[in-house]
Amino acid sequence: MAVYNKVYVAMILRVDIDGKMKPIEVEWENGERFLITKIIDVRQAPPRFVGSSPTIRYTVKIAGRDKEIFYESFNNKWFVEKLVSLD
Repeated sequence: MAVYNKVYVAMILRVDIDGKMKPIEVEWENGERFLITKIIDVRQAPPRFVGSSPTIRYTVKIAGRDKEIFYESFNNKWFVEKLVSLD
């Protein structure tokens, strides 16, 4: 069984005049940045592996791979689900 942790990340955003957020880059815990080359899907959906209050799930393309990032509107924070072990 896979075990995941919720890891809060910094996000570089573009916010348009209507307040719509477009994530541009994810900044990892160690300061490394990953460019988001495409937003594939945006929807209100829970994380797949970790608990959270209502979130907006962004499916994005990073380094040629599909990834998911999550926005928690209640605390204005972004996070990813990080695989920490396989049991």
